[in-house]
Amino acid sequence: MTMTIYAERSVTLVRVIKAPRDLVWNAWTDVAMLKEWWGPEQFTNPRVEGDVRVGGVMHITMHGPKGSPFDIDFPMVKRYREVVLGKKLVFDNEPLGPNGEKLMEGLTVVTFESHPEGTLVEVTTSAKALVPEAVGMLGGMDQGWSQSLDKLARLLEK
Repeated sequence: MTMTIYAERSVTLVRVIKAPRDLVWNAWTDVAMLKEWWGPEQFTNPRVEGDVRVGGVMHITMHGPKGSPFDIDFPMVKRYREVVLGKKLVFDNEPLGPNGEKLMEGLTVVTFESHPEGTLVEVTTSAKALVPEAVGMLGGMDQGWSQSLDKLARLLEK
């Protein structure tokens, strides 16, 4: 079966989070912490459950701001390919449609390095739109990831 790719995009973001590397790592691997910051501004995470390990799966459902056009659930699945404790996460990410169908196929690599001001986090993510509706999602990748990292920084820099 041939899969149609409607668009592709890659984004790399680099941030210094003013927090120790172990705390930043925990924010990416602890479900309770992930629930606090994952997703764009004003999005919540009613469901975050799973296991961060090679072969592990994380299920996240984001929910958009109440009363907005995004006031719906946005489920996704993360499948971990590589986990290097305190240093690196590599995962496939698959946003899902209302019937559980894959909207996109993505690959994300996150690295963590000690930095004089805290932790240097680099996120490189790429995705392929598998349905026409996902093309718009690709257009917002940099903004969505940037807002997520802003939320992470606010959470950890308190």
